[in-house]
Amino acid sequence: MKDPAPSEKRADKLPARFKAAEAVARRQQINGVLPIAMLPRLAEALSAPAELLTVTAQFSPHPRSVGRADGRITGLLPLTCQRSLQVFQWPLDITFDWIMVRDEAEEERLLADADPVMLEDEQLKLHEAIEDEVLLAIPLIPLAPDAPMPTVPEAASAPLKTKKQGSKTKAPQIGDNFQLDDSRPNPFLALKGKFTKD
Repeated sequence: MKDPAPSEKRADKLPARFKAAEAVARRQQINGVLPIAMLPRLAEALSAPAELLTVTAQFSPHPRSVGRADGRITGLLPLTCQRSLQVFQWPLDITFDWIMVRDEAEEERLLADADPVMLEDEQLKLHEAIEDEVLLAIPLIPLAPDAPMPTVPEAASAPLKTKKQGSKTKAPQIGDNFQLDDSRPNPFLALKGKFTKD
């Protein structure tokens, strides 16, 4: 009998945490789903409620650490397009490669090999590690692939009219039609003589 397609296989809910060494010793492979409602930081970063992430992971030994896990995370995340300002479903499809470490010294030593993931009491905090990976993958400026370019109002797009070089048109100046009225008495002349020296 032919194996069912991956989409037809029953997907189990992923545990929040489990013993990493045991998964490595068995070379365990996990396939499951994770409700986004169980990831509060991710849920807050989205523009609308979302359903599930689908996760696959393969655990294997590593010569200088507890073990290694590599896999894939997929899902649809509602984000706001920064071009159209409409919510769209962004297709998440990322891979990860973790090395599980027990302390900061081990983490520093293995940074070049893969992404270190810190264990807590020998347990892998799987939900938290997945949430971190997805948050790092979300684009800073989400753009829907079919979003139209924003339209510029006609008034804003019209070029500014500038005066042609050599034009004889002179801008009006204050005082062009102003004439002095000599018939009025000068107020300073009226003061003349009142401040003469004794």
